[in-house]
Amino acid sequence: MMDTSFGCAAALGKTLVRCAMLCVLLCAPTKWVSAQTPPAAAPSAAPAAAPSAAPAAAPSAAAAGQSDSSRSTVEQGMSATTPGLPQGSTDSAAGFGYDSFRPDVAKITEGPIDELYILSPGDEVIVSIWGELVQKLNLVVSDEGFIDLPDDGGRISTSGVTLRELRPVLMQAFSQIYASYINAADPSKSTAFVDIRLGKVRPLLVYVLGEVRSPGAYLIGAGMANVLNALNNAGGVRPSGTLREVKVRRSNGDTETVDLYQFFLKGSLDLNAVRMKPNDYIIVPLKTRSVAIEGEVRRPTRFELTGSEGMRELLDFAGGFTPEAYPKQAQIVRNEPGKGETVMDIDVSTVMDPSATNIALQDGDRVRVPTNVQVRRRVVTVGGDGVVRPGTYEWRPGMTMRDLIDRAEGLREYAFTERADLVRTEDDFSKSLTTFALNELFQKDASGKYVFTGNSDKNIPLREMDEVFVQSSYGLVGKDKFVTLAGHVKQPGPTVLATNMTLADLIFLRGGFQDPAFERAAYKDVAHIIRKVPGSIGEQLIPFDLGAVLRADAAADMELQDGDVIRLYSFEDLSMKRTVQIDGLVKKPGAYPMVDGLTLEDLLVLAGGLRPDAYKVEAVVARVEADGGASNEANHTAPTFVVPVPSDFLAKAPAQRLPVRPFDRITVRNVLGWEPLDVVSVTGEVLYPGNYSLASKDETISSLIKKAGGLRKEGLPEGAAVRRRRNVIALDPSAPTDTYEITIDLAAALAEPGGSDDIVLKNGDEINIPTNPGTLEVRGAVRRPLVLQFKEGRTLDEYVAMCGGFLDKADRERVLVFAANNVARIAKPDRPVRLSAGSVIDVPLIKESEWLRTVDVSGAVMKPARLQWIEDAPLGYYLNMCGGFSTTADTAKIVIHLPDGGMLTKQEGETFNPQVPAGSTVVIMTKPQVDTK
Repeated sequence: MMDTSFGCAAALGKTLVRCAMLCVLLCAPTKWVSAQTPPAAAPSAAPAAAPSAAPAAAPSAAAAGQSDSSRSTVEQGMSATTPGLPQGSTDSAAGFGYDSFRPDVAKITEGPIDELYILSPGDEVIVSIWGELVQKLNLVVSDEGFIDLPDDGGRISTSGVTLRELRPVLMQAFSQIYASYINAADPSKSTAFVDIRLGKVRPLLVYVLGEVRSPGAYLIGAGMANVLNALNNAGGVRPSGTLREVKVRRSNGDTETVDLYQFFLKGSLDLNAVRMKPNDYIIVPLKTRSVAIEGEVRRPTRFELTGSEGMRELLDFAGGFTPEAYPKQAQIVRNEPGKGETVMDIDVSTVMDPSATNIALQDGDRVRVPTNVQVRRRVVTVGGDGVVRPGTYEWRPGMTMRDLIDRAEGLREYAFTERADLVRTEDDFSKSLTTFALNELFQKDASGKYVFTGNSDKNIPLREMDEVFVQSSYGLVGKDKFVTLAGHVKQPGPTVLATNMTLADLIFLRGGFQDPAFERAAYKDVAHIIRKVPGSIGEQLIPFDLGAVLRADAAADMELQDGDVIRLYSFEDLSMKRTVQIDGLVKKPGAYPMVDGLTLEDLLVLAGGLRPDAYKVEAVVARVEADGGASNEANHTAPTFVVPVPSDFLAKAPAQRLPVRPFDRITVRNVLGWEPLDVVSVTGEVLYPGNYSLASKDETISSLIKKAGGLRKEGLPEGAAVRRRRNVIALDPSAPTDTYEITIDLAAALAEPGGSDDIVLKNGDEINIPTNPGTLEVRGAVRRPLVLQFKEGRTLDEYVAMCGGFLDKADRERVLVFAANNVARIAKPDRPVRLSAGSVIDVPLIKESEWLRTVDVSGAVMKPARLQWIEDAPLGYYLNMCGGFSTTADTAKIVIHLPDGGMLTKQEGETFNPQVPAGSTVVIMTKPQVDTK
């Protein structure tokens, strides 16, 4: 049962309370089904007009939940900040507001219904009557938009009626049906009372289209049905989409525009505009103008501008200037076609004045607000250890040296008053040094405190930016001296060197040797002092008898000097530590201490056991043995032998285990000449999904599908894909494997086994055969975008005709067809494209035709893709859209193949972020692979 007592603002507030940073971390309700979306390689353009009714067929559920992964900033290979993006931005690189959508948070599917909720077919209204008459009625809004009243009370129309408007209508109706109990005109005369509230509310079906990460259809609870929540449920707005002119197309054909900046910056929205109604469409068009601002503003980032907005609105969005700003020398950096980058100096100090002329800005402009550099400051500075509070103080006309010392709370008792320094900034900004004696101004009184002598002649007048330095006697003689005690001591570390401190004093001060056990572990015959050689940078080693020092032998003790390092030793330090070494196919290779009774099996356990890639294993033991008992190195040999290691090595009886000896070096490896079978997996619509071993190194996908029993009749070979591991060596074998997807034509491979489309499989490949959705989607500039039943042989024009035909401004020469395997092709009248189930037909407008030009990004990026070309977008934009560099990328080798046959390459040490023309191919090379065989 839903509570209707909350107002509209409360309902929207609960929806928006989870929004990140600006309290817009939204919670997406349960998604219904999503129309199959085009691949990330080619974002779709928003249609010019949304249809006035819901599609006749439900969109495919196969694409539900698909969304682009979050775009990582390209940090490698770009030696400078991506041009066009402000430095120091606290928002995402895409600009202000885009990181406010968080589709990964816990979803809210229910919420309060406010009084302005408009009833729709399927909603349930609960009427409770109590008093002398007791009844409970469950009234359901019919598909025609009526509520049938009991006891032949007739029917009430709910078309366009809100919950608030329904209450008095129902009260009046029940006062007529039960006139002896209910008096609607004067409720005080009623003997029965009525409570009206909503029960079950049918979720709203909302379509989200255009520049969002997961366009499609969504079921949203009525309490959560608003534009912000729907956008969040669709994965948020792409960086190419607008936040200022989000369109809401109503089912009656009306269109409303929502400016999300109003909420992000001011927390206000038009509730009527953002509220969603049945069969509404949300369309996010491409943004047309964005400008970056950097420097001394409170919110430096990229902002979107609309209409006639200019510098005044940009500064307002950026929160205004910081106190350090110097707006009189701001700059606009602009890229002009045919001219390149130009810089314009402007004065924006008065632009916030409504009476001042606003400054126009163009798409891609960057505004820089510099720091206010004050060469003359009304300050004076006093420094050094000779004053109580050194620092910077306000300069005042007539200020003197005595005034400054008094402001610094006077001189310290150990101030060096025989000389002080005054550094003055002259009128030409040069520096001059004046020395003077502070003892002519200050003398100690009987209590040892410095007081003014009254000698006004020596009281130097100060000027602004003067700097005074007063040293201390303590600092001039070097401050504290230190010695360091290290090694077998209880409290190692540096110690202040007191006058006449000796070795015995230092050792006692740092813990001594009164502990008998600690003393027995000490090596007393010799210890060392490491001392700096006076007048050079060298050091000398001075041995001493620790035992004699501990016995208070005055002849063995010696006085310490500044910088001495005293090192004491233990018997363990000087003894040879016995270890064994294990390497190879174990989880924790390295050296381990040798203990009595240690066996090979124990050592394998200490090393964490065998790695996942250890198959049929043996241990190679290299053992150091003495030849004939001689002690010299030449008589030592290292025989090597091999020991098999079964998978159940821990089950061996103790007597059967191999003892290891000190300094053994053990390598665990797979048996020489043995290799595991290559294994691939097949999932989806095959008769026998599962893992299969490859019969040979050149086995193809058609052969594997035959092993798996062939395709089910529900299978869609046109949408099949292969995921393959990257050929890299993992430092951590247990880490997730880096993979990439290979686009294949399985239908062609099955039709011609061994042909050019029949790819050779490799170890670890994963083949997935998706389910045939039996549908095809048509969207964009058609009269009624629909998801249609697919029929073999039906042409593109026939599908478009079923959607009402092309709009007048449709670009029929640039129709884009996305195949089920995510490959995009442009279909022209003279060059038809083969259609299959799962295909998407995207019809652009004529003015959008150039937007559909693409840039291919391949190689070592996280998501190789064919991307929509954006005018003036640099290389960094396309790399970010592909998720950034992969771990195998060789960022020093980036190649851009131009459509005219030319080529751009990155030169060593240079910043490489050029603008990429439409039709280009960007190739990111991979690092050279290491052969592990």
